[in-house]
Amino acid sequence: MEHTSPTYMLANLTHLHSEQLLQGLNLLRQHHELCDIVLRVGDVKIHAHKAVLASISPYFKAMFAGNLSEKENSEVEFQCVDETALQAIVEYAYTGTVFISQDTVESLLPAANLLQIKLVLKECCAFLESQLDPGNCIGISRFAETYGCHDLYLAATKYICQNFEAVCQTEEFFELTHADLDEIVSNDCLNVATEETVFYALESWIKYDVQERQKYLAQLLNSVRLPLLSVKFLTRLYEANHLLRDDRTCKHLLNEALKYHFMPEHRLSHQTVLMTRPRCAPKVLCAVGGKSGLFACLDSRMY
Repeated sequence: MEHTSPTYMLANLTHLHSEQLLQGLNLLRQHHELCDIVLRVGDVKIHAHKAVLASISPYFKAMFAGNLSEKENSEVEFQCVDETALQAIVEYAYTGTVFISQDTVESLLPAANLLQIKLVLKECCAFLESQLDPGNCIGISRFAETYGCHDLYLAATKYICQNFEAVCQTEEFFELTHADLDEIVSNDCLNVATEETVFYALESWIKYDVQERQKYLAQLLNSVRLPLLSVKFLTRLYEANHLLRDDRTCKHLLNEALKYHFMPEHRLSHQTVLMTRPRCAPKVLCAVGGKSGLFACLDSRMY
């Protein structure tokens, strides 16, 4: 049988074509060739192509393809976007790369959020999550909440709870609002060895600006699992801490905590159950043992 060669071939050049296309478009942009839009921030002008910007941003698509007045304009002014961030986003549109650092992320993330550049926004959030430490986690949490970055907010909140003993020593901690602090210390996942740590953290926060913050003491104290403190510690607070002793509500909370120890019949009340639920620190599984030819394991225990 005579062998015949195929008369057609479908060449898959997608990767090379995409790379060549981006490089070509970027060269056109850099040389201001065929550009049909100028983005202006202050005195800075950024030349680009509407089709390229619209292809990576629903914001730009609505602006250039919708019924907005900017559709026919050849220049658009931005007043609430950092010029460096806007330049970085335009560069990303033509190259697929974006430079993210501690110096740029605070302006780049809001710009990506406004312009709805999801991939850049996602990378900014991932970068900030990788930078979490006791000194910045509260600030990152606020930043994430401001711009609706839910996953980053959860990651920062989790970090705060897991590293609370270190976080409560930082400057950011003392700058918390009473509402934010109450939300943190109310968290069931707060990782503390004892409730004494929580109390001392609240006390330090109050004393940082005692004249302004003393009025929040009772509200914050209500978030401490007071019945889990020892009788000795509670008694010492009652006798020696004038901030608590001079506040009627605080005295009541301390009395209720002491009742938990001295009047067991009150322990099943709804309020007491809420105040004595344990913190749920990260779970750890420990396995101890080994293999021996001399002995056999007859039982196992799990805690």
